[in-house]
Amino acid sequence: MTEFIQGTCLLMCPDKERFIREKEGLLHKFEIDESTKGTKLPKADPKKTIKCFSRPAAGLIMNDMKQLRPAPVLLSTIKYLFTKIATRTDVDWIVIYDFIFDRLRSIRQDAAIQRIDVSMNIRLLEPIVRFLIYSAQRLCERNISEFNAKINDQHLIECITRLLILYDESEDSSVIEKSMKKLTLNNDRQQMEALYILLHMGNTESLMRALQLPLYLRKSPDVQLSIKISFAWYLKNYVRVCHLIQQLSPLLICAAMISIQKLRRMALKIMSSGYNSKIFTFPGLKLQQILLYKEIDKIRIDCELFGLVFTNQNILFQKANFKDEIKLAHPEMYYAHHYLHSLLPQILLESMY
Repeated sequence: MTEFIQGTCLLMCPDKERFIREKEGLLHKFEIDESTKGTKLPKADPKKTIKCFSRPAAGLIMNDMKQLRPAPVLLSTIKYLFTKIATRTDVDWIVIYDFIFDRLRSIRQDAAIQRIDVSMNIRLLEPIVRFLIYSAQRLCERNISEFNAKINDQHLIECITRLLILYDESEDSSVIEKSMKKLTLNNDRQQMEALYILLHMGNTESLMRALQLPLYLRKSPDVQLSIKISFAWYLKNYVRVCHLIQQLSPLLICAAMISIQKLRRMALKIMSSGYNSKIFTFPGLKLQQILLYKEIDKIRIDCELFGLVFTNQNILFQKANFKDEIKLAHPEMYYAHHYLHSLLPQILLESMY
C-alpha cells in the first residue's frame, strides 16, 4: 500500500531549517529581520523566511512531516513570492529571479514528496509555469553567467509536461462536467494548452495532442491561434508565424519569444537561398518588421553572426556565405523592461485569487 505523507509545517520555512540557516549566516537578504540588518549575524524573520531547495542526500530525511508544508501553505507561499518579492523594484530582478526560482523548486519538492492530489498540484504548477515563461522573456538578454536560459527552459518543460499529465488524469466525464464552468471562466487550462503548443512550435506530436483536445478546449481562441502558429512553423512560413504571434496575449507572446532565436535563424537561412544575389540587397527595415526585431542594430549583429553582409541598413543575402553551423540567433526582448514589469500582476497574480 502507498504511504501518503501529510506535512505539518504551517510556516513558509520549518523552524529547524530557519535556525540552522540563521546560525550559519545563510539567510537571503529577503529573509532578514530588518531590525537586525547590518549586524554581524542577522536574525531571520519567520514571516519572510522560505524553505530553500535541497537535494536528497545520505542521512537526510526528506519525508519528515515537521519539515514538509501542506498544500495550502505551499500555495500561500507562491502568492507571497509573487506579491512581496517579484514586484520589488529596489534590487536587480536577477536577484529576485534566483531567489524565487530556488524557493519554487522547494515547493515542487514538498508537493512531490507528499503526493499532493491532482487538483491542488495543478493549482501549484500553473503559476510556476507562468513565472518561468515570464522570466525567460524578462532575462533573455542577460549574460549566461547571470541567467541560464537552458536551465530555465528545462524546468519549464518539466513543469508544463507534468501539468498536462495531471490534466489528462483528471479528464473523465464526471470531472469535465463538474469543472466545465470553472475552466471556461478562468481559462487556466486553455492558456496552459496554448503555452505547450507555442513552446513546441512545429512539433507534430504537440500538434496531434492539440487536435485531439476536448472540443471546448480546442475551440478556445488561445488554443486555435497557437495551433495556427505551430502549423505555420511546420510549413516554415516564418512571415505568418511572426504575424500571428503579435495577436497573442502578453504571456503567450513571452512563450513564443522563447523560440524567436530559432525562428530568425530559420528565416535568415531560407532568405539566403530565396534572395541569393551578389548585387541586390533586402531592405533591413522590412526584415525588422517581418521578424519582429525591435532594433535594426540587432539585425546587423545577427547578420554578422551568420556571415551575411549588412550594408546601409540593408542585407546582402548570399547562400554560400551563410554559417550553417550557427544554430541560434541572438536573444532579444519583445517588451521593454518597464512594460514587462507592469505586466507582473496580470501574468503572475490574476488567476491565483
